[in-house]
Order: sequence, then structure tokens, then C-alpha cells
Amino acid sequence: MEDFCYLKNKNLLKPIKSPSRLGFLFFLGDTQGCGTLRCIHPCLLLNHFKRPQVQVQAQTANFYIFDVDYYKNYTFVQFQRAATETHYKIMLHFRSQVQKKYKVPLIYETDDLLIGIPDYNYAKNYYGKNEEWVKKCLEMCDGVICSTEKLKELYMKKCDIKKIDVIPNHLPKFIWGDIFPAHEYYDGGKIKVLWSGSQNHFSYKQLTPDAQGGDFGKELLNFIKKTTDVYDWYFVGACPEELNDVKNKICHVPWKNIFEYPKAVKEIEADIAIAPLIDNEFNSAKSNIKALEFTAIGAAGIYSDVEPYKQTNIRVKTDEEMIVQIERLAGDISIREKVFRKDYQTVRGQIWWEENDNVKKYIETYLGLFGQRLP
Repeated sequence: MEDFCYLKNKNLLKPIKSPSRLGFLFFLGDTQGCGTLRCIHPCLLLNHFKRPQVQVQAQTANFYIFDVDYYKNYTFVQFQRAATETHYKIMLHFRSQVQKKYKVPLIYETDDLLIGIPDYNYAKNYYGKNEEWVKKCLEMCDGVICSTEKLKELYMKKCDIKKIDVIPNHLPKFIWGDIFPAHEYYDGGKIKVLWSGSQNHFSYKQLTPDAQGGDFGKELLNFIKKTTDVYDWYFVGACPEELNDVKNKICHVPWKNIFEYPKAVKEIEADIAIAPLIDNEFNSAKSNIKALEFTAIGAAGIYSDVEPYKQTNIRVKTDEEMIVQIERLAGDISIREKVFRKDYQTVRGQIWWEENDNVKKYIETYLGLFGQRLP
């Protein structure tokens, strides 16, 4: 088998010959978010990728390995969300020692805009003080992989990046399972309305004591408080502190291990799912992951009219519009069915890693950064 590697003194992969071996190594920044979604899940599937004359090997690691010879069989080495001086020094070792001998491309992977995070987002505490190191890490790499065209555009604007391309987010069907549309199983009971996400969608006093704001506006929060007897409200993961006084009237499902999350959110059998987002630069760079998740659980989705959700069927600009749409969908099962089916048609080619050649496209995007493709 022929291993891919850099040509000496050239920033290119050498011409691909058949048979060939592709090796991916992912150093993870997290294991409960995009590190799983964009590294661990595809890694598992890459090892099952079948194509004549091409063998793929992929693995993840949580700790950097200083043994230079360890990297000799890898085509690409990727650092996910590197953001600190320590990360920079580790990547500098890879640049000066590993690439000196093996010329393996160094890739940066990110699913979020890590420069200019809003004050209400608790991640600002970490990334805000490390913005210059984020830039240094990005600019050091031979290539960058991100999740959306908007994120690509913003990183190119803010950093001096050599090469950058987009791999959209997908869900692993082997974990999520088949889709069971909620309208097909509705029993006439109270409508279930779902929101799921982390604490970085709203100010959380324990983490950002001086911050205000977030993706939930006052009108929407007040509507939730007033309708706890009308709808069954479900919050999976975090829950706004403003709802503490009605926590006994809503269902809060604490955050699950990311491999348990699909089962937990599907078991709710939500009729409607909402994704409120403030229209700011940070949110404009997000992916449409909630549209994928809401489709996977069979729910009719209502989304803020921001960049990630421009292709969805129901988009709203204000809390008032969100409330109107919740009541509209809750009152008519036929509308919920139409909304779900339209959104499914929109994301059906993207939703699963295992379909639409999405694993193949993943590989070809990495190769394409350096002008190569699968044989």
C-alpha cells in the first residue's frame, strides 16, 4: 500500500496511486459536543469505508503524542478547537519535528466562531482571553475544516488562513435510528414542545454573573410560564434560570452523555421543537444541527430567521412570531405534518453520515484541500 505524504518542500500531497492507504488522526478538544459529532462519529464510519484499492484508517486521541515516528502512517493529523498557548506549543512541535520528517498535513477543525463570542455565552470566559492563540493556531495549520460557508467566510476575514473548506454536520443513523414522525403517533393529548441545548444559549449567573441576554427573549419566557398547563414543555440539557419558578411545571431532562442523548430526546416524542437564536455574528456561523435533530425525532420545527436556518420551512424574527407559530402548529396536526415533511425534504441529503455518500465527501474534502481526490 502507498502512504500519502507531502512532497518535500511542496505544500501538496503527492499524486495518489492505487492501491493506497489513508490515515486520519484526530486530537479532540472535547468529547461531548462537536468533538464527537465531527470527529468521533465520522472516525467510526471512516474505518468501515469501502472502496476498491483504498484502505482507510482513522482514530481519535485526547492527548498529544510526542513520538515523531508515531505519525508516519497518517495522511492527515487534525487538532479540534485548539485555543491556548499550550495548544500552540504542541502544534509547533508537530510543525518543527513531525513535519520535518514525515510532512503530514496539519489540519484545524472547528464548528464554531471562536473569535468574538458573545458576553452571555459562558464559553467567552475561556475563548475570550485566548483569541490571539486561536488565531495563531488557525494560521499555523496547512488547512482548516469548518462546518458552514458562513463560518468559512468569517474565519477568512478574521485570520490569515492558507486553505479552508466546509464539511457540513451530519448525524450517525446507527445511533439515532429510524425517523418516526410525531404526527403519525399523536394520541390527542397535550402538545409536547421541546427545546434542547447547552447553557451557552443564555446568560447563566453561576458562569457569567455580569452578563445579560441570550437566545430566549422575555416574551417567549413569559409565554412558557403562562402555558405550562396548556403544553408540556421539555428542556433537554440546560434550562433558562428565568424559568426556575415554574420548574415543577415543566420537564427538565439533565444533559446526557452524547451517545445517550439521541435516545433521551427521541423518547420525549415531541410534537413541536423550537430553536430560538439571536441574530448576531456568532449565531450566523452556526450550523443547522437543530434542523437535523428535530427532523431525526420526527418533530415539526420552528426556527429563528438566522443564517443556519434560512432553508427551513417556518422561520420567525421575534418572540411574538415564535409564539404565533407555536399556537398555530399546536392547533392543527395537518400543519405539523406539512412542516415536518418540507423540512425533511430540505435536509434529507445531509441528515445522515451513512447516506448520500457523506463519508466519501468527508474524505474528498480533506484531499481537496491539497488538490487531490480519491482514485
